[in-house]
Amino acid sequence: MRFVGRAPLARCIALGAVLCSLCLRPHQAAGAESFGELVKRGYGLLQGQRYEEAAVDFAAALELQPASQPVLKGYARANAALGLVRLRAGQLKQAREFLERAAESDQQSADYHLLLARTLLQIGDVRAGRTEIDRALEIAPASAAARELSGNVYDRAGQLNLAVGEWEAAAKAGGSHALAAKIERGRREMAAEEGMQRESSRYFLILYEPEVPRELVRGFFAALDQAFDVLHDRLGEYPRDEITVILYARSAFSNVTQAADWVGGLYDGKIRVPVGGLKTVEEATGLHGILVHEMTHAFLFRMAPAGLPLWFNEGLATAFQGWDTAKIRAFFSEHPSTLASFADVERALQGRGGDVTAAYAASRLAIGELEEMRGFGAVRRIVAGVGAGVAFADVFREEERLEVAEFEERWRRGLR
Repeated sequence: MRFVGRAPLARCIALGAVLCSLCLRPHQAAGAESFGELVKRGYGLLQGQRYEEAAVDFAAALELQPASQPVLKGYARANAALGLVRLRAGQLKQAREFLERAAESDQQSADYHLLLARTLLQIGDVRAGRTEIDRALEIAPASAAARELSGNVYDRAGQLNLAVGEWEAAAKAGGSHALAAKIERGRREMAAEEGMQRESSRYFLILYEPEVPRELVRGFFAALDQAFDVLHDRLGEYPRDEITVILYARSAFSNVTQAADWVGGLYDGKIRVPVGGLKTVEEATGLHGILVHEMTHAFLFRMAPAGLPLWFNEGLATAFQGWDTAKIRAFFSEHPSTLASFADVERALQGRGGDVTAAYAASRLAIGELEEMRGFGAVRRIVAGVGAGVAFADVFREEERLEVAEFEERWRRGLR
């Protein structure tokens, strides 16, 4: 439900609709109580963190006095709290509905617009998220949180100069400790991209240094198109916006990304690949798997921007890259893994301890197990479900017919 203003708000907030959205029944005597009694009890319920009941009372009070500012603010607070609960539970669709009510009920609260923006960005609705950020900045131009989030969105869109400007404004306003690293990385990236050549196709924009041969760039376009078609066919979805691919010399790649030496490619909103001294398409054949791997991340980010565990994400990327589960199982049978949980896998994948290659292989086995159990269609529906705002554990249980913890135990046995 999306309200357009306070007059429509008064007409749209029907008590029955609110009760339906909250799956609650009205208080026993709500229909007969006075406006003052409803408001007093609503604020009491807010204080007691009984947000569903508070929302019901405030909705009933708005039926009596639709323009009451205290009631609108109370109703907004209740809905914002309910939205936060859903957001933390990974229920993004429900969180969006509650936060939309909060933002429209108290239109002068930058915090509600910003919280709604974060939710929309997690869902993948970047355009609507951008609108809510702009509304938050109209209300509170000096908001460090809004400026930082605005910079993040510009960064994802490849508008680095705007991103760095927003991050600098956020830092001046006393923003987060992460800003210094973002600003430094943005400046490094802008310096590296200055003077790069650009070529576009239907789905891709490739940035490359002048020394990279045109033949190699054309070969990358062909490899990218082939990978795109495979992923589209298997996942049934694709990024609607142009995918940026940046071809770096190894030193420039390391300088910009600050990635470990073993990293052969990266996706952080753009696909980044070091090409070193490669001259021909034949020499670049070994990079095709890396392109498929990183493009998988681009697809998954479009389909489910938040909520997929790292092991699941990397497992799918290595699956499309072509890692063979039979060979992985044979290796683990001779070299039993010390990985004991998905948490261990994710720590290793993040470079926080453990064998990184083993972690990628273990992730691939997890996806292989899921395919054997219910087919790839179930894997694809898990991604779609998370993208629609359902918590990973819930959609996993629905599709695979068991809890994540039960599957983790099955997967663990396969590593021994």
